[in-house]
Amino acid sequence: MLEKIKSILRWSVFYRIYKSTESNIAKLAFWNPSKNLIVIWVTWTDGKSTTSSLIHKIFNDNLWKTALFTTVNQKFWDKTIDNIYKMTNVSAWKTQEFLHKAVEENCKYCILEVSSHGIDQKRVANIEYDTAVLTNITEEHLDYHKTFFNYANTKKQLFQWVLRNHNWKKIAILNKDDEMWKQWTDEMAFNKTITYSIFSSSNIKADNIKEYMNHTEFTLKYLSKEYKVKTKLLWAFNVSNALASIATWYAFKIEFEKMIKSIENFERVDWRVNPYIDEKWVYYFIDYAHTPAWLNAVLTFLNKIKTWRIITVFGAPWVRDKEKRPKMWNVVSRNSDIMIITDDDPDTEDRMEIIKNIQKWVKRKLWDNYWVMSDRELAVELAHDIAKKDDIVLIAGKGHEKVQLTNLWKREYSDFWTLQKITNIKAF
Repeated sequence: MLEKIKSILRWSVFYRIYKSTESNIAKLAFWNPSKNLIVIWVTWTDGKSTTSSLIHKIFNDNLWKTALFTTVNQKFWDKTIDNIYKMTNVSAWKTQEFLHKAVEENCKYCILEVSSHGIDQKRVANIEYDTAVLTNITEEHLDYHKTFFNYANTKKQLFQWVLRNHNWKKIAILNKDDEMWKQWTDEMAFNKTITYSIFSSSNIKADNIKEYMNHTEFTLKYLSKEYKVKTKLLWAFNVSNALASIATWYAFKIEFEKMIKSIENFERVDWRVNPYIDEKWVYYFIDYAHTPAWLNAVLTFLNKIKTWRIITVFGAPWVRDKEKRPKMWNVVSRNSDIMIITDDDPDTEDRMEIIKNIQKWVKRKLWDNYWVMSDRELAVELAHDIAKKDDIVLIAGKGHEKVQLTNLWKREYSDFWTLQKITNIKAF
């Protein structure tokens, strides 16, 4: 009932006027800090944090001090602060305060990871954006946006905000492998549109992708030139993220060789397909994968490199996007040898109802390579107990998060901490 009331309020005219007014007041209260920054926003369904962090690394290394705000953390040049809010975008006040702090820290550039909720609720409005980066749009947050059309159109607002800024340079960076790029290119007139792709002809292209257990190699093609790139990022999906960050070079004219060096020296974002190994020679991957598309991409990669079995620990968060639960189960079922259903963030929804909602789509018999363990900590422990040498254990859904929203309270919890308690793991 409470969620229905919240939903009605969110879509009311008065609420939207209130949020727009709040955003404008916040901008004025902090003296419109974005006018003193070159702001690049990054948005899509999956991979925002990695691409935002890559762009931050390239700019920090080769241009000037750069600020960063992602789901994982905030950065001012080389200073890092964990994002403790469990949100990509916090309030308009916190966003403007962050931009103001960036100016105080003498940053010239600012990279903002932006969510559809942040756009729709005006948390990231009234900012003078210079460059828009988008890689993919897949179904997500349909509990909030109701339809995929509404979700995509919300993302589109950011491009429109870029077009309304007061700067002469308005740049869009688009993925030709995503179906939205052509439509948005035709509909909106940017000063420059930069495309990148793995599969199609584009300004920036990747070819000959080779995936390994602890790194990825690919050939970067630009005009008639080719560059060999080796990155610590794993799987082909992250090659697309790397291309998005490389495409920013097109806009800001960083030396190509220096930019590639930055990418090769880039450390993985915390708990985004991060690999570990224990004393039993079991491989563990902790990842934030919580959508069908992302789960499919991660598990496709793991199936390419596996030598034995894949054990997947996963769940679904409360209330949000109930429609994606059977899709998530289908992906995990097709791509895993053993599956363990557990809690994610049940919060106000009954934890067992979430699990039952997933279970009703299960085609296997319980305990036939399929387990239910509602306590997430015990689920990770179970995965460790049944894993054998050369098995891969994917722990999906929470990634970097250090808090779990249970039915009773918010508690400190981390998949990584749990692994550390039950086995001796080390990164590789």
